[in-house]
Amino acid sequence: MGLAMPGKSATAKRTRRRPRSRTAGKEATAAAPPVRRGPNLPEWRWRTFPVLAAFVAGLLVDSLFNPPASDAGTALRIVALLGAGYVLAHVFVTNVIVARRIKSRDKARAPDGNAAEWVDEVVHPDEQERGP
Repeated sequence: MGLAMPGKSATAKRTRRRPRSRTAGKEATAAAPPVRRGPNLPEWRWRTFPVLAAFVAGLLVDSLFNPPASDAGTALRIVALLGAGYVLAHVFVTNVIVARRIKSRDKARAPDGNAAEWVDEVVHPDEQERGP
């Protein structure tokens, strides 16, 4: 004797559900607008330099407090050290080398060495004063 479900007869057959079409779900998600989590939150770009720097710093700190016990852990530590070298080189180049080049370029453009007071002027050949 089987247990009958409320509202169903004991002899009713189980019906199979029709499989849902693959396009029905895609149409609903394609028409839905993107979900924003907050009123003024920007879209985050994950493949940027600050994300790489934070990831490398986290790997180094983790490998210092928990030394690797396997070859894979040692390889990950070496990758983190190489990434730290890249991060430091990038920071040095952008903040020291490029800044120095911009400063020297601006200094070279100014006739008296003061770039703030220098104004670029175009003198056309027909407007030049002719000398004696």
